[in-house]
Amino acid sequence: MSTLTVSRIQPEQWEMLKDVRLRALSDAPYAFGTTFEEAKKRPSSRWQSDALDHATQPGRAYFLAYAKGIPSGMAGCYRPELDTAHLTAMWVAPEVRPTNLGVHIVNAAVKWAQSYGTTTLEAWVSEDNVGARAFYQKIGFKETKETEPLRSNPKIQSILIRLNLTPENRG
Repeated sequence: MSTLTVSRIQPEQWEMLKDVRLRALSDAPYAFGTTFEEAKKRPSSRWQSDALDHATQPGRAYFLAYAKGIPSGMAGCYRPELDTAHLTAMWVAPEVRPTNLGVHIVNAAVKWAQSYGTTTLEAWVSEDNVGARAFYQKIGFKETKETEPLRSNPKIQSILIRLNLTPENRG
């Protein structure tokens, strides 16, 4: 059995979602549009409804990632258009980044997006986040020229990146 696993969130895992998301926001505040303080103030009912929606709604999903059974990463995904999905809130705990857990998370998002016939996966990555940019480039994402300020810190610019999901480009 693999020590690295990724699964779509279940409604009852809302506390795990909250814990992993707060760890992500604490670890990498420069990478997310939401701040740690904003997320920390959310009521339990908001975390519960987010988990329920992302577990059951066809147009969105959260994926929780585990290393040796310990929640160690996450990503969100949603489909604003029929042919495009967005990867959001992607994070892997620093201590397990060398394990390729991030690749497993992206692969889960790709599989989910492809199940709806989606042909493009997009994400935003902070210009200064050299590690994340290198990770995404290594797995096939291409940077666009489109940028925008990060909502949580407008001094930081984010770059739109894209991954082609057509069968000839993804297995």
